[in-house]
Amino acid sequence: MIKQIYFDFGKVLVDYEQAFKTVCSTFSIESSDIWQLYKELDNDLSIGKINTKDFWQQCIEKFNLKNATDYDLPKSWVSDYDIIQPINDLIYSLENKIDMGIISNIYGGIWEAAFKYKMVPNIKYKKVYLSYQLGLIKPDIELFKLVQTESGVNPEEILFIDDMPKNLIAPTNLGWKTILFNPNQAQEGVDKIKKMIL
Repeated sequence: MIKQIYFDFGKVLVDYEQAFKTVCSTFSIESSDIWQLYKELDNDLSIGKINTKDFWQQCIEKFNLKNATDYDLPKSWVSDYDIIQPINDLIYSLENKIDMGIISNIYGGIWEAAFKYKMVPNIKYKKVYLSYQLGLIKPDIELFKLVQTESGVNPEEILFIDDMPKNLIAPTNLGWKTILFNPNQAQEGVDKIKKMIL
């Protein structure tokens, strides 16, 4: 019986394909240029070596941006997300019925902004594991071992949902139940989750 469910953030709760749309429009930055810089810094952002403020400072310098210092990049960033409604509806329907949490490779300020601006379900999560706080990123098995240790339940009682196959290998090896989620077939994914927990 499943006692805890952990969700990935990007491509499970939200689609981030349009991220940077607003900032590119505001400062006339080429979308491909900011995405390229982002990809170069993704790992450092994920492990908390740099935060979104540092990333924005690099953008200011690289793209020679004017009057940009006080720009709220996390707010702009998450405002471009699309909520994946079926999974969000599911989370609200399961509130107070089963423990739920988040395991995400994410950058300082982004989860907090997504929560603040209602881009993710506003529920009481059992635990939120954010890579930038832990210095551990999926698919590192040490991250999942940490969750396992703190869970207080047996491995087979945990369900983890992620959109990337490589991130499901470690938890599967630990004995967790896992579901590969396709954001383009969100309702199918929700149906799979319901079957597994009912």
